Amino acid sequence: MADIIVKMKDGTVREFRHEGRPGGSYTKSVRLEAGFVVVEDEWGKRPIIPAQDVAEVVERPHRGW
Repeated sequence: MADIIVKMKDGTVREFRHEGRPGGSYTKSVRLEAGFVVVEDEWGKRPIIPAQDVAEVVERPHRGW
């Protein structure tokens, strides 16, 4: 379970916070694919961000704090 933070080169920050989903251990995930950053949420929604616009990607574990 994790929060995904994508820091853009223009200074904006996109946060994809862990929301949980009933019925299992569904969570957010992030991966790189051929010049894109793909973030997938608990329900299968996948925002796709061009890697050329991204400065940093942070995956922060969610431990229920």
